[in-house]
Amino acid sequence: MINQSTFPQPTLKAGDILHGFKVLRVQIFADLRVTAYEIEHDKTGAKVLHLHSFDRENLYAIGFRTPPADSTGLPHILEHSVLAGSEKYPLKDVFKELMRSTLQTFINAFTYPDKTIYPVASQIKADFYNLAPIIKVIF
Repeated sequence: MINQSTFPQPTLKAGDILHGFKVLRVQIFADLRVTAYEIEHDKTGAKVLHLHSFDRENLYAIGFRTPPADSTGLPHILEHSVLAGSEKYPLKDVFKELMRSTLQTFINAFTYPDKTIYPVASQIKADFYNLAPIIKVIF
């Protein structure tokens, strides 16, 4: 028998709409102690996978496909260009500045052969909620 106190009970169901996002699917992974929500933004079609657990770690990551047209390394160069800041954050190296002024657990970027991902994580909620919007705004 599954102990339901080891994972969060669903608060949304398939078909619910919240802040312009439609819940496509809700699934409990009891062995992982996770409730998963597959969500899609109505206007943009952006897909979100929200994994809700009782873990102290808070993680936010934005990722997108960056299939290369050739072997010049353009996606990796763009990864570093993005980290050079934005109009709202005119810094030479946003991540370096954040790492000096935050209690973050993790902040980085990864370029894979077909995608680029920018994750931030922290066990301190206030710190996490300060980090996550910066990643969103850079794009």
